[in-house]
Amino acid sequence: MSFIITRTAKLSFNENTLLTEMLDNLELDLNDVNENYEASVKLTRDKNFLSLVIAAPFTTLTKEAREAANREFMYKNTVAQAIIVQSIANRIMGNFLIKFYRPFCPSKLFKSKEEAVTWLSEKWNEHTKEKKKAKSVPVF
Repeated sequence: MSFIITRTAKLSFNENTLLTEMLDNLELDLNDVNENYEASVKLTRDKNFLSLVIAAPFTTLTKEAREAANREFMYKNTVAQAIIVQSIANRIMGNFLIKFYRPFCPSKLFKSKEEAVTWLSEKWNEHTKEKKKAKSVPVF
């Protein structure tokens, strides 16, 4: 498993899942969002992937960072994103971001890693079934 540590997160990639473990007691700005995105691109190598984010209880984003983190190209290869929240503040912010910014891939908040992994597995299975159907359609 390969990994990269940025100023605000530890990112690791294994087969089809990008794990982003946010570091605590930080405020992410535009530079941090871009640095984490660049790290994810290096790790995933332009493959489709699932995103599992473990939010830190006391880490926040600037308004500029929230907007930048929801640019369509950043989700180009993301099949689905599960976010594990560990505080009420994170849950409130996460729900707001999902409803207001409407991510470019299926996204959901979870209390436990087990629930998140189960949901991501379902999304991956749906994704691979769709790819198989697309390949089996005859082209004339």
